[in-house]
Amino acid sequence: MTRIDRPDTLLTELRDLKRRLRLLEAGRMRPSATAAAALVPPPSSGLPLMPARPTDWPATGSADWERLAVAWPAGPVQVVLHTAADAGSAGEVRVLINGVPVGAPVPVHASGPEQSTVDTPAGGEVVVEACRTGGTGLVRVAALYRTA
Repeated sequence: MTRIDRPDTLLTELRDLKRRLRLLEAGRMRPSATAAAALVPPPSSGLPLMPARPTDWPATGSADWERLAVAWPAGPVQVVLHTAADAGSAGEVRVLINGVPVGAPVPVHASGPEQSTVDTPAGGEVVVEACRTGGTGLVRVAALYRTA
């Protein structure tokens, strides 16, 4: 019912639903301190498993470098890259620490999923970027990090 004791119309119900949705979405965008702490697993709890199918991995079809994964580890880590490209496509993947590339880009081919490891120095933002260098398909990357 509206504030003046008239039956709700479809328009007033729609407005009320939209208002409630905005409130719910705003609540999701601002996680509480306990929710934010829950996003970072304690060291003894392990890490979540990554998707098994390359089609579920983050991907890009851009010829420019595009961010596909980011993390903020406390110390030095190894970044384990699982890479694949669509048939007839090729690309490259690189790891950056605080915006600076670490080592040479890793080539990605359509021959199937491949794995490589990149050692990174301590601290900072770890970013995994990819770009397509040939073909018209996607370059796919699943990145995990583990303490060195």
